[in-house]
Amino acid sequence: MTISTKEGRNRRYFPRVSYRAYASLITLEQKLEVHILDLSFNGALAAVINKHTLKVGDELVLTIETDDDSTIKMQGRLAHQNSHYLGIESRATGIDNQSRLRELLEKYKISDAERSIESMVDDHNL
Repeated sequence: MTISTKEGRNRRYFPRVSYRAYASLITLEQKLEVHILDLSFNGALAAVINKHTLKVGDELVLTIETDDDSTIKMQGRLAHQNSHYLGIESRATGIDNQSRLRELLEKYKISDAERSIESMVDDHNL
């Protein structure tokens, strides 16, 4: 979800955190293994390597494997795709999944300045 500012720029309502994890994405027609790249309370950015027939608007269930051997289940839709990157708009289902997601986001939350430096290092393999 984004909101517009007076300057005409979009600003995310739910901040993203950089988080890498394996996940499965299930639609009515297929199940895909994906890699989570970043995560927010309102969705995720994922990468898929295998061929797929996903279309923007497809409803889906995303199950994320966390680093403490639990899972977070989110239900939503494919918001956008660019090459093998999938923008997923979704919400955690149920109180337990919402609590685990909130705890995970707090654990990995970093300031914009730290994220910029981290991104630069990752981009240049320093």
